[in-house]
Amino acid sequence: MGRTAPRGGSKLAGLRLLALALVALLAGPALAERPGDALARAEAAWARRGEGQSGDGRARRVPIARAIRAYEAAVAEAPDALEARWKLVRALYFAADFAAASRAEASHELGRATREADAALDLLAARLGVDGSLDSFEPERLASRLDTAARSDAAAVFFWSAVVWGAWGQQLGAVDAVRSGVVGRLYHGALLAATLDADFDEGGALRLLARIHAQVPRVPFFSGFIDRSRAVPSAERALAIAPENPSNRYQLALTLLDVAPERHQDALRLLEDTAGLEPRPEQLVEDLAMRRAARERLAEERGGEQRLAQESVTDG
Repeated sequence: MGRTAPRGGSKLAGLRLLALALVALLAGPALAERPGDALARAEAAWARRGEGQSGDGRARRVPIARAIRAYEAAVAEAPDALEARWKLVRALYFAADFAAASRAEASHELGRATREADAALDLLAARLGVDGSLDSFEPERLASRLDTAARSDAAAVFFWSAVVWGAWGQQLGAVDAVRSGVVGRLYHGALLAATLDADFDEGGALRLLARIHAQVPRVPFFSGFIDRSRAVPSAERALAIAPENPSNRYQLALTLLDVAPERHQDALRLLEDTAGLEPRPEQLVEDLAMRRAARERLAEERGGEQRLAQESVTDG
């Protein structure tokens, strides 16, 4: 705060100096801010993203908009910090997936998210001294160029980049997303994230890889990396990392339904677990949305079983 009260003198003079110092402190944002303050405020806003949620996995726009603005301020405060950047991407994805009032609004937020994700990847490439994209890097080679402390943030950048580009690609349709290269970016980002830190987001990159291998169509010359036999092991590995994470149980259920029909009953049990989920307070909106989706899929699967049973009786 610069100035201090002189020794001696009247108490009034000392109070005036103190008042002047306080005015300077409040008026000068550079003095009021400490490194990390903006990120701490953004984290607090992110923790409140579910305030006023509807109860069915839909969030109000205002709380997440505040978090986005706060993360933007954190990026402005520390433009070379990867953490603020990937958390901004995460917030934009939440706005698109859980708070957008229309497809157009969701598309707008995803567009912003992909741009911020690319900016974070460019920053990471610059740190590594790479001129151009990291897309061609082999995962093990990239891992060898990062120390242990840097791997978690790098994994987060790749993971959230893959998430938002995957969501963007869903707007194109499966085949067009493959041919446009979006799925390739999604796959490479998830693979890099899993190699750098498989534990990030409690197996998040492995969940992504499981869904990619299970769902993405194999298009010659465009998606040769797709391997159905790797889908279930990736999902099971995520579940082994965090057995209590409902996302891991739910994604394994979906993967089994897609590629392992012989394990249909296992999938139904996992869906039942998710359908009865008690939402976590810190993941309230996300868990409510997942619980609703699990109940809908479970009803669909049971309806299919009932139809098959009726057809069997009729045929008999």
